[in-house]
Amino acid sequence: MISRWLSICAVMVLVGCASREKNSSKGLIVTPGGSLPGTVISVNPTARFAVLRFPIGQMPTVNQHVSVYRQGLKVAELKISGPQRDVHTVADVVAGECRAGDEVRAD
Repeated sequence: MISRWLSICAVMVLVGCASREKNSSKGLIVTPGGSLPGTVISVNPTARFAVLRFPIGQMPTVNQHVSVYRQGLKVAELKISGPQRDVHTVADVVAGECRAGDEVRAD
């Protein structure tokens, strides 16, 4: 009796796995995961600098380059310039354009 149930379960699992379509053309965008997840707090587009917030103990060093992502796409590159206070720091916009709420990750 038990072997009959195991056979039925095994057949159902194999049929379920075999019937799934493998569609690799969904257009997924893969972005690298950085080690410093931060957030853009505010941006001054005229002076080309941004204020960033990072988790406690994960502040990038001065002169370190970081990338800015919006919805998984890289939109800007920043250079940490300081000053650094608590969980906030200032960065110069090297390339691109960023907005408040964008995600910041180390290169």
